Amino acid sequence: MKPLLTLFLYISLLGTIAMAQVDRSTKPKPGATPAFTLPKPQHATLKNGLRVMLIEQHELPIVNMQLVFQSGSANDPLDKPGLASVMFDMMDEGTTNRDALQIAEDIAFLGASMGFTSSIDGSYASLQTLKEKLDDALTIYADVLLNPSFPAKEFDRIQKTRLAGLMQENDQPAIVATKVFNTVVFGTKHPYGLSSNGTTLSIRSLTIDDLRTFYKDHVRPNNATLIVAGDVTLKELLPFLERHIGGWTSGDIPSVQFPGTATQPKRGVFLVDKPQAPQSQFRIGHVGTRRSNNDYFALEVMNTILGGQFTSRINYNLRERRGYTYGARSGFSYRKTDGPFVASAGVKSSVTDSSVIETLYEIDRIRNEAVTTEELEMAKTSMILRYPSGFETPSQLTNQLANVVLYGLGDNYFNTYIGNINKVSVADVQRVAKKYLNPDQISIVIVGDVSSICGPLEKLGFGSATILNAEGQPVN
Repeated sequence: MKPLLTLFLYISLLGTIAMAQVDRSTKPKPGATPAFTLPKPQHATLKNGLRVMLIEQHELPIVNMQLVFQSGSANDPLDKPGLASVMFDMMDEGTTNRDALQIAEDIAFLGASMGFTSSIDGSYASLQTLKEKLDDALTIYADVLLNPSFPAKEFDRIQKTRLAGLMQENDQPAIVATKVFNTVVFGTKHPYGLSSNGTTLSIRSLTIDDLRTFYKDHVRPNNATLIVAGDVTLKELLPFLERHIGGWTSGDIPSVQFPGTATQPKRGVFLVDKPQAPQSQFRIGHVGTRRSNNDYFALEVMNTILGGQFTSRINYNLRERRGYTYGARSGFSYRKTDGPFVASAGVKSSVTDSSVIETLYEIDRIRNEAVTTEELEMAKTSMILRYPSGFETPSQLTNQLANVVLYGLGDNYFNTYIGNINKVSVADVQRVAKKYLNPDQISIVIVGDVSSICGPLEKLGFGSATILNAEGQPVN
């Protein structure tokens, strides 16, 4: 025992001496930018036209699949928002061969997992399984994908659950603020102005025939790409896929219809009343830009400085300097066509007008004053250093590649990302801030106690406030 104790004390002493010799008066120099390279995806096409993308990752005996459809809630009929979301929720609730309980039991028995979801621009059918169970897991996955029965009992349950969820959302100011902001900025004739989850009226109006029609129109192999990552080769994978989903047939895909312009700019203040609320939720912004924009990297760096991370200007101003909020941020939602730019926070009700003033000040400042070199380098370093952590597991890989597929970014996108971030200059930041941040088109949407916040807000120079309900409709 004594020799071990002596060794421990000796090592501790060496550590203390080493620490004492560190010069803490000199800031350590940053290391070189880390190298980041993903293997090039392998591509194949099944006989039915389904595109397949594979990245091999053999560290663990796991295979992850993400089937990406080029249709989402933006493809909902304007009078039926929420249709895509409900239809994909229903996919694993029963097939012509299995009921919902049997599907859940069969997939759990294999130690696998499966999920079906929808977003604004796309929808996803995921599967993760051990490699040795891939064939069995694909049997269940293919049954759910190709043979959904949309049983009435399960539809009734999903519909009631969704309606209850919408009622709960209307009691959450943060969710109401975001939904109303989208309606104000895009209008009800644009898919982005409607809620992906639907409204009480639209969900009640949905029928099983609506689900079947959306499924028939959009769940087709020529509207999808299957992304696979994990412990499998293309030679092993393709026979499984041909056997299980090779009989899936292609069809004509209805295209989404976007208005030429989202809406007329609605510069003004829009309030949703939450009587006696101690906080106000604000959303400040306008129509932004799309994912295919060549200025994407400069915009991301600019917004990181403005409101994209904890140390950003907006958060520092509202949280650290003024104590108005626990957190404030901003960001662009890049989509197939122009999505929103929005700055957001929950602030003390008594400082609602001051919070709006300071947020607008920061938006104006980044447009008209060049950011410092230190701010630029800090933002770029933050983005670069956290980037590789998003590619550690097969599921992370397929999720990342889903965006490449959905927005047509190209196989080499991830390997050139760090270089493109490093190219952004101080001049680039100010150029894109001036171009894509438009104070003359700012819409200010606030959920809070109208009786206490309306008067001060109307003194900001945006005219009389418009009072809206939780659905974004005017209140007399």
